[in-house]
Formats: sequence, C-alpha cells, structure tokens
Amino acid sequence: MSPSLYGFVRENGPVSPELVASELLALNLNGDARPHVEKILGGDPRFLWEDDALNVADPLSLALEEAPYVVFDVETTGSSAKEGGITEIGAVKVARGLILAQFSTLINPERPIEPFVMRLTGITNSMVADAPLAAEVMPRFEEFVEGSVLVGHNVHFDCAFVEAARSRCGLKPLPNPVLDTLKLARALVPGLKRYRLSSLVTHFGVRQLPNHRALADASATAEVLLKLLKLLRSAGVRSVGEAATLRGAGRGKIKPQKQHLAEGVPNTPGVYYFVDKHGTVLYVGKAKDLKARVRTYFNGGDGRRKVGRLVEEVAEIKYMETGSELRALILEAREIRRLLPRYNSAGRGEQASWFIKLDLNEPYPVPARVPTNDPEDGVTYLGPYRSAGVLDTCIEALGRVFPLRRCENGGDRGANDGVCFYGQMGRCAPCLGMSAAEYRSLVLDEMVALMRGEGGETHLAALIEERARLAKELEFEAAARLRDLIAGIERIRLTRAVVSAEGVQAVVAPSTEPGVVEVFALSGGRLIAHQGFEAADVSGLSQFAGEAVSKGEANSGGFRIGREGSDEARVVAAYLRRRQVPVEAVRLRGVEDLLEAVGRVVEAETESNVASLA
Repeated sequence: MSPSLYGFVRENGPVSPELVASELLALNLNGDARPHVEKILGGDPRFLWEDDALNVADPLSLALEEAPYVVFDVETTGSSAKEGGITEIGAVKVARGLILAQFSTLINPERPIEPFVMRLTGITNSMVADAPLAAEVMPRFEEFVEGSVLVGHNVHFDCAFVEAARSRCGLKPLPNPVLDTLKLARALVPGLKRYRLSSLVTHFGVRQLPNHRALADASATAEVLLKLLKLLRSAGVRSVGEAATLRGAGRGKIKPQKQHLAEGVPNTPGVYYFVDKHGTVLYVGKAKDLKARVRTYFNGGDGRRKVGRLVEEVAEIKYMETGSELRALILEAREIRRLLPRYNSAGRGEQASWFIKLDLNEPYPVPARVPTNDPEDGVTYLGPYRSAGVLDTCIEALGRVFPLRRCENGGDRGANDGVCFYGQMGRCAPCLGMSAAEYRSLVLDEMVALMRGEGGETHLAALIEERARLAKELEFEAAARLRDLIAGIERIRLTRAVVSAEGVQAVVAPSTEPGVVEVFALSGGRLIAHQGFEAADVSGLSQFAGEAVSKGEANSGGFRIGREGSDEARVVAAYLRRRQVPVEAVRLRGVEDLLEAVGRVVEAETESNVASLA
C-alpha cells in the first residue's frame, strides 16, 4: 500500500513542499510547490507549516472545534480481547461538527462467536465466514484514522480488541490519542442514573439509536460527542489535550476545607441550609443522611466549579430533620420556592415544556412531541411533561400498543396489495381498513385515556406480557427496550395523575414497613396530607379521607397547577417511581374511594410477592 500524504509527512517531516510534490505526488513543478500542496491540503487541521516546511500537527494541541475525530465501535466474539476477536468495525469521521466519511466492514474473527453475543448483535458465524480477515482490515482502518483523535464509548474495551488484532497481524499499536465519551459524560453531566450509550442518547435527544451494530453505535456516539464538545467549551476546556486529561466531575477536585461546619449535623433524613456570613441562605438541599451528604461538600465535593464557589462563601450549616426522605423532598421544594437561594438555580423556573399534540383536523392523527400548547382549532394537547426523552419513549411505545397511522398516501408499500410494512404487522390503522371514525374511537380515545391514567390498562398489560415473552425466549435486548418503553408510559401516567387531576387526589402505595400502606392526599398538585395505615384500619382511613377532602375544599382556590403546587406532586410521583412499588391514584370523594384503592394495592403487592417466589 502506497503511503498517504499524512503518512509520508509523518515519516519524513518536516518536509519541503517540493519534496512532497516530487517524491509523493510525482509532479515535476518548475517553481514554488507550496501553493499546489496547500491546495491539496485544503485547510486540513492535521498538518501545519513550520516556516516553509510541512509537518503533522500534534492532535492533542488542536482546539476542540478544529480537531478531526474518528468515532468507532467494534462488535466482538465475546468479552475477552486476549481470547476473542472482532466481528465488525464501524467508524465515522467528524470534523468541525460535520460527519465527513464512514468506515464499516464485517471481519472474520477466525474463532466462533459466543451464543449470547450472536443474540445480542445479530451477527452470526455464517455472516462473517466470507468476511475479510483482520490482517486485511487493520491497515485500511489505520489509514482511515490517520492523524485523528479516536473516540468511543467505554473506548478502552474497543481499543483492547483493536490492539490485540493488530498484534496478531504483526502491526504496532495505533499512535492516536483517545477520548472516552463515557468518562467525559461522567465529568460533564453529573447526576445521571446511568451512563450507558443508550442513556446518553436519550438524555441528549440524539436521533440515531444504538443497536449493538458497529456503525449504528459509532454514529450514535458521534452525535453524543458533538453534544459533549459543546459542554467542554462551556466548561472552559479548549484543546484535545485538556479534554483527554479531564478527570472526575469537572476540571479538578475542590481542596478539602471547612470540614468543621459538618460537626453536629445528624445522620438522619432532612433538609440542610448553606448560609453565608451575612445570614443569607445560599443553597438548600435534602438528604436521607444529612451528615454524610454535607460532608461531601467539604472533602472535595463532586468537582463542579459552582460547588467550589459555594464552599468558599458558606459560613454556617443549618438543618431541619424531617423523619423521612419524602418529607425532606417536599420541604426542600417548599424552601427553595420560599427562599430562592442563589445556588439553587436547578430548583427555580423549571416549568414543564413538552406536550403531545393530536391534530384532529387530520383523518388519522398521530401523536407528536411539541414544545408549546398554543390553542388551535381541532387540536388536542396532552401534557405538560418535563422530559422530552421520556415523552419520545412513550410515543414509541404507543406505536406498539395502538395501530397508529404509519404511512402517508400509500407510504412504504410492501407486496401485500398496497399495505405498508407496518400494516403487514397489523400496526397501521388505515392499512387495516379502519375508518377515520373507528380510528378516533378505538385508537385515539383509548390512547388519551391511557396517557391520562383514566383507562387503557388492558393495552398496558398486553405490552407487559410481550416483555415477559421476550425475556422468556432470551431476547434480552428487545425485552430491555420494551421495559424502558413501558416504564416511560407508567412514569407519565403516574405524574399526570398526581399533578393534573382535579379535586383531591389520593395516591396509595405499599410502605417500607410490612403490612402498612402509605396514603398521600394532594390538592391542586400540593401535598396536603401523608400518613401510613394498616390495610384493615378502616377507622383511620375514614378519618384521613374526611380530613383530606375538607382540607382540599377549603384550599381549592389556593393552588395552581403548573406553579408552586405541581412541584410537590412531581416530587411525590418521582419518589414512588424510584421505589418501584404498585401505586393507585384515585379521585378522593369519600372513604369508599380510598378503601378500594388500598384493596387494589394490597392485591397487587401480594401478586408481586408470589411471583417473586415462583
């Protein structure tokens, strides 16, 4: 293989443009060769001029926005680079925010693929039997990545397989610097529950979904990288070298200081207040263990620069014990609204901003995520919702539960008499012969009821059964995806029920204490009562219901959905979702409503316990 321009300059540089023209390009030029070489380079950031000689640039020295990146992913025979091999490699070349080229090929690993991996990726031994060997692919991949920064998600796994394959072929390790989107995300986006590629794709709203195929996963990672580069620049990171040395959450740990302020703080649930020397509350937070949480600020914190400034200003720690995590969550929300602390920017002004739009002017409306609910004739909105990612997940799930229209004026027709691809699977109403009127009553009305928590349980149950079937047949990836879709619908249904319901809303869930249920009463989105009862305590539940209804009626004009009240309802919903227990939400008019809800929760919990023992 003849050397590339980059390879030639790297091996011989710095070189004169005349040498490049004569030795590499075989051009006989009379006069200055530099204009000809500059034209070929076209501003390629991998090269630089040193006086009148051409050399390759150190990728680590390049500005983030100028550096060329190759985002790659490999699929393998198993988890061991030493014993396994690569079955597929995919890569995309990114420069100045644009995807410039792709590299993708199957590879014959010369060893069998583990059965679990075949189910996960869909790549079989027969698919790679006639694919090129690593000895052929590795030199081509090396030329594709020349002078670029290698990027991957948990990239050291992929690098280990690439280097093992190169070693078996007698090739040296690649000299490229490496960035890991997993490490960057942990540093730049603190607080996420998971940092898997699929989680980041959802968090950033990336369109390309990973599917355990190399090129698709590399493309999704490339879009995540572009989001992270913006965050790096906002954090003051300017070069590739600075990004490569980023550690932890932020650009450096806060030096331990002011630990004495945590002395005397109890190890109990509650709310803590950071106060400056003038007595002004700077920050309000909540914790299940006050002392443990407060200590983290003074032993190095989480590396965020905002936390460093907070620690510099704090002079005193105050606290209020609440007795439970939920009461701490509610008190925190109320105190942030009351005090408006300067460092609680995340707790102020977070208004729901996403809606599901149904344009009933169309014969077969389909749900669409939109950022506003501007009144339009014939248009219905569901919402508001806070998370765009969760809403997108739910809309995808709705397409599995209901036969939504999938094609436009014939759409992507298949071979079955004009029926589209989804129609052939029974998932496109017009292709199934459903009239517009039937679509409204059988699809739209049921879908709206499901999303509002006012019905549709049979559709959700069917989705849950499908998830169980996939898991039983060892289709774990599909089952996990369906699990996330179901969770998305359940999250929105629960939040909608406790935030936007009229009158007094009772929410019932099992307590952490055996044999006890927790009852939450909300009015106008605000928590007005919360207590635990034994399921058979009819007298106590009756008294609670009567007092909650009276309190809700007395304060019916005091709370407004979407303002201060909604925050408390969302806190309750989030608290219950995290516990992953059966939940019932009902309009509370009298004790009968509450007793029925308690009975359903006890029955659901019993069934869950029996299933877990089976």
